[in-house]
Amino acid sequence: MATTAPKKAATSRSAKTAVDRQFVTALARGMAVLRCFDAIRPQLGTTEIAQMTKLPQPTVWRLCYTLQQLGYLVQAPDSDKLRIGMAVLGLGQYALASGDIGEMVLPEMVQIAKLTGAAVSMGIVDQDDILIVKRAQGDGPLLMNLSVGSRLPIAVSSAGWAYLAGLPAHARDEALQKLKYQVPGKWTALRAAVESAASTLATTGFVFNEGFYHPDVNAVAAPAFDKAGKPQYVVSCGGPNLKAKFMREDIGPRLSRLARGLLVFSAISDGTQG
Repeated sequence: MATTAPKKAATSRSAKTAVDRQFVTALARGMAVLRCFDAIRPQLGTTEIAQMTKLPQPTVWRLCYTLQQLGYLVQAPDSDKLRIGMAVLGLGQYALASGDIGEMVLPEMVQIAKLTGAAVSMGIVDQDDILIVKRAQGDGPLLMNLSVGSRLPIAVSSAGWAYLAGLPAHARDEALQKLKYQVPGKWTALRAAVESAASTLATTGFVFNEGFYHPDVNAVAAPAFDKAGKPQYVVSCGGPNLKAKFMREDIGPRLSRLARGLLVFSAISDGTQG
């Protein structure tokens, strides 16, 4: 998980309460605490959580105590740190059981992963990150250590670019302003690249990131839109030593078709198709 996302969460959510009386700040802070835990940081102390969320230490103590009482956090064995409890896992299992759209397109994701030797990911937006909810691994020698549940900062991932490119111009500009902290020193270049990606998306159905963050890494991604025209899912594929022409002419169109398939499957799942 990108540790910057929880840091941003507490401040941005606090600002939201000034204009939204329905927003429950205490609940948002509790969720920010839970988001601090991931595969890289399975155990955390309250001081670490306070640093990641930028919340006062006494507030973190109270939040963690409450989450422990409810079973969402538990004491780690032989440690004074905390870890995720079974109550969180139960919610995750329910979410998966209630309709996994990703399973419907997984065969195509696997096919693309085999074709490229890279990984293909399906993600959703969660605050300032893309949260991976489905992933197919190729057999290439250089694969990023990512899995379901991993997070990618929106500003520094092709999946994030696809999401931004799919937004209306005014919403995209607002999102880019919010994401400045993810790209210190490169925001102006990022903004120009995302605007170019939006133009590419309009004509091809996908975006292409050619070595923006590393000269040897090329990636393509495509958004799947909901009924309101907002990006709901993103699918992406990228890695080192993938030829730009191959990614543009073959993999990009495949991902675009995959994204359109997600839209159809989502409509069927919601009972809105036909």
